[in-house]
Amino acid sequence: MYKVKYSKETVAAAIDRLAGKIKVKDNTVFLVLMNGGVWFAHELISRFHELPVRVEYARVSSYKGKEQSVLNISYIPDIDWKGKDIIVLDDICDTGNTMNHVYVWLQEQEPESVRLVTLLSRKGRYRLNEGIELMSAIEDDSDDFFVGCGLDDNGYARNLPYVGIVN
Repeated sequence: MYKVKYSKETVAAAIDRLAGKIKVKDNTVFLVLMNGGVWFAHELISRFHELPVRVEYARVSSYKGKEQSVLNISYIPDIDWKGKDIIVLDDICDTGNTMNHVYVWLQEQEPESVRLVTLLSRKGRYRLNEGIELMSAIEDDSDDFFVGCGLDDNGYARNLPYVGIVN
């Protein structure tokens, strides 16, 4: 049904490399964007053992089925973000729309810093506002529709241990 694009081993190695570039502090809060970011967050956060971190979840969506739609933020935790080192985790940065909106909202909360991190990014296709940087485990410049590792096909296939493409 799905063709393997990035194997389980390739994904794990990419997440290991990414984790090696991320420094966690005592005031770090991981903000996981649901639903897609949950799988990636588990895989990434489990690689940090040096100190306990806070993990929060936000409900954000910009797709309806396979089509991009209006950004919908239906839940963001009511915590004090001021002075926090926030690491936003999501499955993919496709156009940059979701990341731009979440970043702007978080900046209004006066954090120490905001870092955006994804499993996949569409190299050369996403547009982030000036000054916003993105770290991704895997950059891909294809037009493929991805599934697995948190990415879904109409709600299905998030559980696949590899990144596949819809045939």
